[in-house]
Amino acid sequence: MERISTSLMLAGLCALVSVQAAVGDDINPPPWRGQPGSTFGMWEYLTPDPHPQPDVGIYPYGLPTTTVTPGLFQAWMPVWGGQEGVWPLSGEILVNIPNRPEPLPYKDIWIQLTWAQQAPNVWPAVSEIRFGVPATLERQIVLGPTGEVGGDGLWYHSTYSIRIMPNPDWEQILITGAVNVDELVIDTICAPEPATLGLIVLGGLAVLRRRHRA
Repeated sequence: MERISTSLMLAGLCALVSVQAAVGDDINPPPWRGQPGSTFGMWEYLTPDPHPQPDVGIYPYGLPTTTVTPGLFQAWMPVWGGQEGVWPLSGEILVNIPNRPEPLPYKDIWIQLTWAQQAPNVWPAVSEIRFGVPATLERQIVLGPTGEVGGDGLWYHSTYSIRIMPNPDWEQILITGAVNVDELVIDTICAPEPATLGLIVLGGLAVLRRRHRA
């Protein structure tokens, strides 16, 4: 029994280490990750598959679909700028993420992108294209030199947010720009939850009843 327990502990430790290693550039996660109604996915692009599934993900409403279209005469690079698995975009990355089907007031999308410029003064463009909602840049930090010729020699980590009102049953996230993409992390949440929404409605009815009695 003791040997079995030790083996299980070692297996759990290995799983934990592998998950931590897969976290990569998940530098700025949203505070609501893991809450009911949320999804989470991380793409590290370690293979040339143009339709990659997330390397790590939580998707209670169905798996996302991803299409990577590099620029003309460009292709996936196994190593570039000290990073493994890099897509050069003068094309696009398109991600479709299924949502909770119930109608709710809004949907929040939180996007983390690790990227490098292909040329000076070029920046990624991020948006939700089903409803035409551009992303808001929340935070951007410099990760360090790429060690490669081209661009300004720096990797960036940018965090974007998008809010869609009301929440759709699925959203379509588009990333474009003459940049090299190393990693993508997308979190979403439908809010408020139906139970919370019910409590809000009940609370409002209670207030109306009190006013009516008064």
